[in-house]
Amino acid sequence: MTLENSTPPPGRSAEWEATLAEAFGEVLGRPLAEHGDADARYGAYYGGNFLDEAELDHDPVWVGRAALAGEQTIGPGDLLLTPPGDTAETELVFDASRSLFWVDPRELPDTLAAFGADLAAAVAASEGGQWRGALLGAELGRIAGHHGVDLASADLSRELWTLWQGRIASGDTLLDALRAATGLTAATSPELVPAGLGDSADEVAEEAHELVAGVADPALRDYLAAFCDEESHDLALVRFAPADVDVDEDEGDDEEDDFPDEDYGDDYDDDDFDDYDESQGGTVVVRWDGAVDQYEVTVRRVIA
Repeated sequence: MTLENSTPPPGRSAEWEATLAEAFGEVLGRPLAEHGDADARYGAYYGGNFLDEAELDHDPVWVGRAALAGEQTIGPGDLLLTPPGDTAETELVFDASRSLFWVDPRELPDTLAAFGADLAAAVAASEGGQWRGALLGAELGRIAGHHGVDLASADLSRELWTLWQGRIASGDTLLDALRAATGLTAATSPELVPAGLGDSADEVAEEAHELVAGVADPALRDYLAAFCDEESHDLALVRFAPADVDVDEDEGDDEEDDFPDEDYGDDYDDDDFDDYDESQGGTVVVRWDGAVDQYEVTVRRVIA
């Protein structure tokens, strides 16, 4: 489904989809339709230091055969949108087949040299692409299956693979990715929007509430306000200017202004956005930094 498709997925009304699209446009600072073309695909990803510190980046649940084949989603249970107590503590569900892994074939025994060679070749092929040397779970699973290797086996070194970015399970539209990134996947109507921040509601900056003041539905407005606080130590919003802006550095003042106002209309203010970071991979649309940079939830335009 694209944003232009008037037929919503089962359980969602066209009116609710339009309400969500308009609301997320307020969060991003411009309408969703201004991000990419109608056929562009997007995903929401979870990454950061917490994965390593909690040893979740080597949890065998990520590399089970069915998970890497995309036949089942996984819910590690320890990965939440915000720290415990801040919200309804929505547990995230992931698609391992579209998650991203770092692979080190040097950790393989000599008996798996052919497997290691194929992994190394896949990594080399990925280095010039969108993910700069990381492998999609589906590709990792395909190579392992070809060689009859069980990546979840206790006999293999856990250092062979490392989860870099877990893809939160969702469809491919920008709206799908934003729903997944904010825990609204199961909200098919205003009545099903999570209750909000509870005891932490007063900690959301007034500027965050102002950012979504144009959202008509009160429950949705209050919930999304928690995702709009740029100074929060729990879940800070980081918006990005578009990555595909062509700027001629030889044309006067544009050299010092990567995102000229005239490209985005009268209401655009480039001080509202961070510069796009190519090291992130993909076109970054928006990111939330959680628990003072311990984890990130990032929405990107993706190729796969």
